[in-house]
Amino acid sequence: MTTSNKSDKLTPTQAVAVLRRPLTRKKLSEVVEEELEFMIRRGEFAEGDQLPSERELMDLFNVGRPSIREGLAALKRKGLLQISNGERARVTRPSADTIISELSGMAKDFLLQPKGINHFEQLRQFFESSLVRYAAEHASDKQIAKLANALEINSKSLENNDLFVRSDIAFHRVLAEMPGNPLFLTIHIALLDWLIAARVNRTEPQQILEHNSQSYLQHVKIYEAIKNRNADGAEAALKEHLRSVFSAYYV
Repeated sequence: MTTSNKSDKLTPTQAVAVLRRPLTRKKLSEVVEEELEFMIRRGEFAEGDQLPSERELMDLFNVGRPSIREGLAALKRKGLLQISNGERARVTRPSADTIISELSGMAKDFLLQPKGINHFEQLRQFFESSLVRYAAEHASDKQIAKLANALEINSKSLENNDLFVRSDIAFHRVLAEMPGNPLFLTIHIALLDWLIAARVNRTEPQQILEHNSQSYLQHVKIYEAIKNRNADGAEAALKEHLRSVFSAYYV
């Protein structure tokens, strides 16, 4: 038999105090956002449908134009609306890009915190370690050939740092494409964008070729391990590469 704990109950005075607490009032734009989102998710507006005009929405919700525009903008950020100048908002569905875009601002702020870059670099290492292991175990001959092509382009851009950085990213991008999951590719692109934006290039101009050459040779090791279906070797080569990059740009 269980007994209730009287100490958990509110006294009449406490209950009245709770009821008297001021309720947080929602902004009109938030009400518009919530109602439209509910209508979209319930299927009243299907994907591809245009919403009513701003004037019609103002009449529907009995609010001003600023509240309508703020509500629509919030739904756009959620990936539920596509808004083009001069056209009515159109219902869409969130994509991988939408999800990452929402995180982008927070990610960049996090990078500025103490050890923020270290945490992101660790995330990249965990993430790409899985990618190279997958590549070594599952990549098709066609995918390995595409990686070889990216490696060749990388080798031809050693003396042009801007081109080398782009070819470096392209090499890693091929790895992110291999599992065929659009979220992996989008996360990879965003992760590199965030980390590259936070780079501090301490490499002297005369050292750029040396650094790029070292990075290229590390790519070769990664490629060879994948080609030989050596998952452990691919992961070890990747970690060596990322440690080298981190030392050059962030330490």
